[in-house]
Amino acid sequence: MEFAELSTRAQVARLRWVAEEALSRYPVDVRSLRLLQHGFNTTFRVDTESGQKFALRLNVNSMRSAANLAAEAEWLWVLGEETDIWVPVPQRTHDGALTTAVWSPDLGRDVNTVLFSWLPGRTLGEDPTTDKMKEVGRTLAVLHRHGKTWRPTAGELPVLDRPYWDMPNRLTGDDSSLSDPLKAIIEQVMDQVTRTVDSLFVRSGSQPIHTDPHNWNMKWYRGRLLLFDFDDSAIGPTLFDLAISSYYLRSNDANVDALLQGYSEVSEIPPHSADEFEALVAHRNVLLLNDLLTTLHSGHRGLLPRFISNTEIKLRSFLDTGVYRHDVDGVVPLEG
Repeated sequence: MEFAELSTRAQVARLRWVAEEALSRYPVDVRSLRLLQHGFNTTFRVDTESGQKFALRLNVNSMRSAANLAAEAEWLWVLGEETDIWVPVPQRTHDGALTTAVWSPDLGRDVNTVLFSWLPGRTLGEDPTTDKMKEVGRTLAVLHRHGKTWRPTAGELPVLDRPYWDMPNRLTGDDSSLSDPLKAIIEQVMDQVTRTVDSLFVRSGSQPIHTDPHNWNMKWYRGRLLLFDFDDSAIGPTLFDLAISSYYLRSNDANVDALLQGYSEVSEIPPHSADEFEALVAHRNVLLLNDLLTTLHSGHRGLLPRFISNTEIKLRSFLDTGVYRHDVDGVVPLEG
């Protein structure tokens, strides 16, 4: 049976062997290995005999190259050394490497892995306070300020100067399974996105950015924000991060305002028009659907029909109103 057709439990069982093999390459004496998350990537909590805790990430769905991963790990290492941003720090293998790869017969390829320092606290989740969202904005501003002058010396980060970034367009071609009306809507949205991206690269330039700063990639612990999951980090305009973060907040305008206010307290928000920002927010929806069409995660595959239906409703509303929202009539919960 193909890996994508296995149940979530069976997939995790197959990946546990990959995790154990990866851990054998690190100077840690493992006491227990517990699943933290099986989603786009798969992460295990590692408890050691000495009482230390780590997080082991397996890049299961990610098509990130070894060079991309090397640059990501280097950036996290440097951020831990040069800034006060609390990030997961990659641990070194017996050979001193920040990353490793394990062959998976189930996937038929190497699975890139990284062992990170443990981050305490709870994820911000769906309903953070406005004060916490201000801190998110401040943290992104500090991250961007660091990225202005830093470039990787090991590997390279992908450059997000194309409409579908570094992924193929699976949505509007002849072999797409989407309906013709939805394809037409996506093409209209992507026309706006293309003009916006081209303009931003000329006006604002590009640099290392997070590209996935949503509230489930952040924790809060004793009054401090922790930022993790740099798996999509890349080279692009900093406005991308603000629009992506806003995408997940669009049912709470006060939190969007707090995010932008916090950012502006540390750094100037890149110049942009309202239409450009809304196009980037809608762009996030398109990219998520493009990724979801090829996910190996059994649970995510089950969400696909509803996500497609919701995408058509939200993007149609965006084209009609010029504003992207989640709380549009006709949208149904993805679960339940």
